[in-house]
Amino acid sequence: MRRVKKSIKQLAVINQDTKKDVIYATIDNVLQPIVYDRTLDNQNVIKQNVFMTPERRLARRIKASNTASTVISQFEGDNIINPIISFDYNKGFATVTSANNIQVWNPSFGDSSLRQATESNAPSIGFEGRGVNGKYPAYFNRDNSEFMGFSGSTLQVTGDFTMFFFIEPIASPFNTKQRLLGTSSTSDSFLSIGENTFHSYRIQFNPSTFTDVDIATTTYSPSSKQILATIQRHNDKFIVRENSVEIARETVAVEPFNFDQFGKIGSETDTFNGRLYHFSIFDGFISTELEKLENSIIKRAEQAGRVGGVQVDYSFEGDEIVDLEEI
Repeated sequence: MRRVKKSIKQLAVINQDTKKDVIYATIDNVLQPIVYDRTLDNQNVIKQNVFMTPERRLARRIKASNTASTVISQFEGDNIINPIISFDYNKGFATVTSANNIQVWNPSFGDSSLRQATESNAPSIGFEGRGVNGKYPAYFNRDNSEFMGFSGSTLQVTGDFTMFFFIEPIASPFNTKQRLLGTSSTSDSFLSIGENTFHSYRIQFNPSTFTDVDIATTTYSPSSKQILATIQRHNDKFIVRENSVEIARETVAVEPFNFDQFGKIGSETDTFNGRLYHFSIFDGFISTELEKLENSIIKRAEQAGRVGGVQVDYSFEGDEIVDLEEI
């Protein structure tokens, strides 16, 4: 019988450091690692172990695949729900001053851009303008009364709607009067967080018609430093979710909701204080694809760079981009 010589490169090699992740099979009552032939760039063939995908990495892959877009229509049965407007930090800001203040933020979808012509009231890219365009979110500083207005006419949402805000509200010293949407001509139509004692989210349609989400403490405390706030109206229900978990469901008026600025109500001086990563609105109640949309927004925001603040329990983290682990 002819004896066949084998190259040493064809011998199976087991990496002892990752041996616990190797998949084995019992053959003739002997535990053997499962291997496969791998062809290298130089055309040599080696035996390689088959490894089990770590649970954390598998979870990240599932999360990455479970995404949807805020710039395309969604389907709820036979109904089509369309995006009205969508803003993302990673699209980049259109007009930025030499001090890194944002004067124009064009939408990823929609006709109205966010604008602030007065540089002293314009948010910055990252804390104190130390961010990088397209990689850092907008930072609104209440001490400077920073806010942005929508170009064109007042925006109006009627009937059911779904809104997404990925934000990082920064207490100064408490999370009160964190204004999200408002009108420049009046203080009677707005969406706000911590607007009054014992209330967290409030949506108001006119001087007498409003809905409060009651809380047990005197000041609102977000469920985490960074939150995806999902705000919905479904028939006569006002639904609030934080990081994909419903925290409130209240009865609400079925009236048009008007706004023309982010971060400010009328001429009041209290404005939103913190970071804005994403803001979008759909013209209906989304249920089927809601978690996919939320996951997509969270995933994009997690890739943003961070420059730390100095308020309350925030510490300076350095001017660096935080990378996700390899998926």
